[in-house]
Amino acid sequence: MGNITRTIDMRADGTQAGIVFGGRFHSDGGSQFMGNSFSTNGAPIYFNSSSDNRLPASICELPDAILSSHFMGRVDELQQIDRAFSASSGDLPARCVIHGMPGVGKTQLALRYAILAAERSKDMYTFWVSAASVEKLARDFSKLVDLCLPGRHALDQATKLTLARAWLEDQTTGKKWLLVLDNVTQETSRMILDEILPRRNSGGRLLFTTRTASIAASCTISSKSLTIALRPPGIHDAVNMLAAGARRGGEGTEDASYADLEPLVRSVGHLPLAIDQAASYLKESGSSTKELLDLYQSQEIIEVLSWENDLSRHEEKSVVTTFMPALNRISQTAPDAATLLRIFCFCDPENIPISILKQGYGALSEGGERVMPTESAANARRAVIDLFRSPIRLSKAIQEIQRLSLAVYTVEGSERTLRVHDLVQLLLRSKLIAAAEREQWLKMVICIVCKAFAGIGDHRSPRNWSRCSQFVSHIEFMGAFAAQYGLHHDNLLDANTFAAIYLGECGLYRKAASMHKQTWDRRKAVLGEQDPDTLTSMINLALTYRRQGRWKEAEELGVQVMETGKRVLGKEHPFSLTSMANLASVYCNQGRWEEAEELEVQVMETMKRVLGEEHPDTLSSMNNLAITLRSLSRDEEAISLMNRCLQLRKQVLGPNHPGTLTTMSNLASTLESQSRNEEAISLTNRCLQLRKQVLGPKHPDTLISMNNLASTLESQSRYEEAISLGNRCFKLRKQVLGPKHPDTLTSMNNLAVTLKSQNRYEEAILLMNQCLELQKQVLGPKHPHIEIASESLHEWQDREDKP
Repeated sequence: MGNITRTIDMRADGTQAGIVFGGRFHSDGGSQFMGNSFSTNGAPIYFNSSSDNRLPASICELPDAILSSHFMGRVDELQQIDRAFSASSGDLPARCVIHGMPGVGKTQLALRYAILAAERSKDMYTFWVSAASVEKLARDFSKLVDLCLPGRHALDQATKLTLARAWLEDQTTGKKWLLVLDNVTQETSRMILDEILPRRNSGGRLLFTTRTASIAASCTISSKSLTIALRPPGIHDAVNMLAAGARRGGEGTEDASYADLEPLVRSVGHLPLAIDQAASYLKESGSSTKELLDLYQSQEIIEVLSWENDLSRHEEKSVVTTFMPALNRISQTAPDAATLLRIFCFCDPENIPISILKQGYGALSEGGERVMPTESAANARRAVIDLFRSPIRLSKAIQEIQRLSLAVYTVEGSERTLRVHDLVQLLLRSKLIAAAEREQWLKMVICIVCKAFAGIGDHRSPRNWSRCSQFVSHIEFMGAFAAQYGLHHDNLLDANTFAAIYLGECGLYRKAASMHKQTWDRRKAVLGEQDPDTLTSMINLALTYRRQGRWKEAEELGVQVMETGKRVLGKEHPFSLTSMANLASVYCNQGRWEEAEELEVQVMETMKRVLGEEHPDTLSSMNNLAITLRSLSRDEEAISLMNRCLQLRKQVLGPNHPGTLTTMSNLASTLESQSRNEEAISLTNRCLQLRKQVLGPKHPDTLISMNNLASTLESQSRYEEAISLGNRCFKLRKQVLGPKHPDTLTSMNNLAVTLKSQNRYEEAILLMNQCLELQKQVLGPKHPHIEIASESLHEWQDREDKP
């Protein structure tokens, strides 16, 4: 595999240049420089090791400041830094701050920028100062005096610090400089701001690196100062980085393909420090990428992450040694922060909303003793409850986690979220929770998250979809650990079911089917195939298969559920009758109307006898049978039954109840099929207005009425009105349901048909093409609707091609 490296050209005059840390770079075109050098993507770095007076001595610790020989990418970030410095105006030195978690490559990015800046401007002074501790900061910064003001070596350090700052602020010579302050801490930030930071000189540039956003904010002076929240590189750059590192100095991964390396990079979350460690491990151990990937996916991953990488250009030599000081400190001095981090161990690390934890922790007070009976579990439960009961303690815990760079904290509107890197979470789980206690912490997190999820209410309602979306990844994440520990938790399976129902309502059928299948498999394994909860999971899966157009699979499951329900619960049990009604719906989808009618008649008659004619479930069965009769072209019977159903629903449920309006809508559609268009339009309009009033103008049922009215107008050749209303419905469905929801695609299809009816073939074909591609993505290429849409499209294209 060939590596494609993206580059950034920041040179002004094409001069090949170098850089010395802590001193001024001198270049005189073709001069030969003596010293130790190595390549840095085309820019050599020189460290003076002789008596050559043309280069000052380095004043930084070299292991902290050497650019990795396989640094690549970061083009956007390099350009951001350059634009920030170029856009600066006024008398102040321009500032830019890079912040991010340990091992993400902050120092490497700053170093790469410094090299490129030196290449571009041969008269710029470039200084590199470590701000990792007060001692290093004072030592390195005071050495600027030794470099720039010869003869001042005997001065005390405090005087040197003052002189160095004055030299940087001096604008009389018109000098330009770049000062990099690497790895600023909370302690050194105060010294930088009070004693070191130059306040004047528009020719100066200040580039900071630090781990936390709070320190980054303290280093900026205004909205004009750029702050870059550095994240791990993209997958392509990360894979190229691994390939280059493992190939260094030997065969390594010379023959490894992108497909071989990508899973390895993903397993370490693209983290440059971990990639560097993996590359060195591959090179020195002689392991294959598959062998190393197997280690990362096994219990031995901590041993691999602890392996010392002697070739690393990072300050720390392994992932574990990078983060262990923070983990040790938090365990010893910040128990609340440690408690919060233990909860994070079993949440999806990418996005952890604090609101979920605050809303759900009450579940631990509601009978939490039953699932956590041991003393250690009780202590942990009490620690969590006490933490979330105190907003002040919670805020302090979050601040401590941020300060130690163990999570990234963000605020969007009223929502506060934390993001933890995958490897950090792995270390937290391994080092912060004893192996014997991990299952009890998982149980607590399940209780908290499931309690909050249940509190949403109606998971089908679009009003709650944005909230539901926050939970799905966490439910899946907890489910994976529950399976790993062999843990059966009813609340988690219920949450999995409701998450799948939400996904199905959003039109994300494949994901919904996958989650329903997981719930069914787990319940079947623990409860048995005949348990009512297992059968309910089967029904949910069958319904989702039906919506996917997987009607054969839906039928097989439906028959199995119906027969099991009859045998275990009895033929007249509500569950058995519901399963019969669902199977009838599958038969309708398959065009097997007579079989559907036979089942639906049995269901309706049994429900009338067992539940009574006015029971809501009986009325639902009546509504379903009427729709089937209409499909059999028995319109008079269908209209008679729908009128009876509508009358009873008005009487039992009320004239404005959603169920009543559903029957009203179905009756209107049946009237249209009989060409009773005026009655159909009147009833559809009435239904639309009532749904707007009761459900709201953007409710999915309201949009169904809007879609139906547009279709009725189209059938009457009132094309302009149909297009106007259809367009409005299409836009609202995109807004409310999303651009790929099946109902949105239905509107898209109908709008294309109406355009075609107006002989606007070019627009119709374009829209139908778009609709067809989206339907293939959402429903799958074998869905029956795809075949119908494809036939229509080909027919239109043939018509368009004819002269």
